Amino acid sequence: MRSASEEMVNRVPYHHEQDVQFSVDFVSPNLEAIGDRVVGYDPHKSVKVESVELDRTVYVVYTASGASGAADEIEYDLVEYIGSMEPANAVIATRLVDVFRTVLEENYEEEGTRVRAYKDIAAEEIEPALNQIDWTGTAVEVAGRLAANLILKHVLPNANHRTAIGMSQLYLKRVNPGFSMPETAIQSEGTDEYDWMAWVNDYINESKRLLTVRRKGGRFKYLEKFGCDVLVRKHDVEIPLEAYELDLQPSQRWRMYANRHEKLWVTFTGEAVRRAGMTDLLDTDGLTKREFADTLRELG
Repeated sequence: MRSASEEMVNRVPYHHEQDVQFSVDFVSPNLEAIGDRVVGYDPHKSVKVESVELDRTVYVVYTASGASGAADEIEYDLVEYIGSMEPANAVIATRLVDVFRTVLEENYEEEGTRVRAYKDIAAEEIEPALNQIDWTGTAVEVAGRLAANLILKHVLPNANHRTAIGMSQLYLKRVNPGFSMPETAIQSEGTDEYDWMAWVNDYINESKRLLTVRRKGGRFKYLEKFGCDVLVRKHDVEIPLEAYELDLQPSQRWRMYANRHEKLWVTFTGEAVRRAGMTDLLDTDGLTKREFADTLRELG
């Protein structure tokens, strides 16, 4: 049972409570504005509308991308996209897809369930993600930026964090073959399910908070104005609105939270190499994009 102080906290679900594929897209206390928004969507757009009681009744529009089914059962025809990339990007993109498929297979072997797709693959975002990375600095810095930007672009239909961590590990192994990512998952006691280790989960959850605020902070500003204190993502990840700056111009919010997200993943990578007992990587020069691609070619 919650305490009296907890009862006073106004929480709003970020994902629809009956279907987590739906997330907040529009907020208004005005039903007419809600109606105009709904009729303005593409006819094939999936939409749900809910009312929430805050300082006043507020209506929340939830939308979904339309993708569904198991992620490993979707056909990913990426030959054309990868073929159009500059050579180094094409090599890294190919490995990204391989790591993604490995993550899906491992999840099925460990848990006996298929990872669900909640969006279409954004193959056109892979090359921009690789191009916006600063490939200079230490191995830890570059590996952290690699993970951060892959997550930021959200190119995959699911498992973006796991795949990005896999790519970070692959990068560090090409710098030092002795590196192996420390344990990131643990089997739940008495079950066949696996959860993130506590130390990793802190980074994953904050990553999700930062990216959610980055994308939709404008909507959240209105929710806060109407009395919302906390947004609740799936898996009970809470976003306390007072902890994040919402009153920003979209471009300013876009840049600021992207920078915070990148710093978060560089910090994660530093902790990972310390836990792996490979602290020499903290001071080792990283590979440039071309050098990384060249080492991947050597893998065959």
